[in-house]
Amino acid sequence: MEKDNIEDPLLPEVFDYLNKFDFPLAQIIQRKFKIGFSRAEKILKQIESKNIKI
Repeated sequence: MEKDNIEDPLLPEVFDYLNKFDFPLAQIIQRKFKIGFSRAEKILKQIESKNIKI
């Protein structure tokens, strides 16, 4: 399995946090979870790929 295909361990926590907002932004995730832009974007893409509505 490729590294990009591995689900981020923060995914469930980020998803719960993003439910408070009208639309998800990588910047919001970066500030809250103190992670870089790339990781925040990957998490958003993982959420999107699961067809999860925020």
